[in-house]
Amino acid sequence: MENALYVALSQQMALRRMLDVTANNVANMNTTAYRAERPVFDDFVSRVGKGDQTAFVVDRATYTDLREGTITTTGNPLDIAIRGDAWLQVQTPDGPRYTRDGRLNRSPDGALVSVDGHPVLDGDGNMIDVPEDVGPITVAADGTLSYTVEAAGEEVQTVELGRIGLFTLPNPEGLQREGSGLVAATGQPQPATDVTVVQGAVEGSNVQPIVEMVRLVDLTRAYGLASRLTETENDRQRNAINKLGGPAS
Repeated sequence: MENALYVALSQQMALRRMLDVTANNVANMNTTAYRAERPVFDDFVSRVGKGDQTAFVVDRATYTDLREGTITTTGNPLDIAIRGDAWLQVQTPDGPRYTRDGRLNRSPDGALVSVDGHPVLDGDGNMIDVPEDVGPITVAADGTLSYTVEAAGEEVQTVELGRIGLFTLPNPEGLQREGSGLVAATGQPQPATDVTVVQGAVEGSNVQPIVEMVRLVDLTRAYGLASRLTETENDRQRNAINKLGGPAS
């Protein structure tokens, strides 16, 4: 029956999708703040006769694994890691985007920028200026940047530069990835609560290398088996056609 071939093909396509997603996770196991992806599949049931049904595999979507990665100390004062459900907002040519990659820098014109040069915004959507030749920059647990000024005969003064915006994104499972650790959000992001900024550290990928490698091997084997099943079904149908279409005896 053709349905057997269609079912095998749907399984093969699903396995290929899972292979692609898993291979991408493995490739990004050392990418800063990378969140692993997971595919979602469903069954499509087709009636083929009285009381008979055939189930096909359908690729529904891909969602983001929101577990936090391991935080590693770097010692760089402009590196930050986020503990909790929050994202940084950066300004790109395509509009505001969000990232958890906290490898921040100071641009030549004095703006606080991401590792790719996108301005990091505060809670009101404004850029944050970081003057040149100031004392050591301190980033507080709430994301406030400041430095201290010492004047002869006067007390040490703390100068605040701004507060990094931290946002919780609506529909986190449906984030649209755009590369370089950036995601686009649908809906209106909200100010994050119960989060902590860690200065001098970055968040690593949440990919579990051993788990993903084992999954990759298992999927590769399953894909090979599905391919053989498809080839076997093709051969069976070809032989049946040849026999039915052969010369009459």
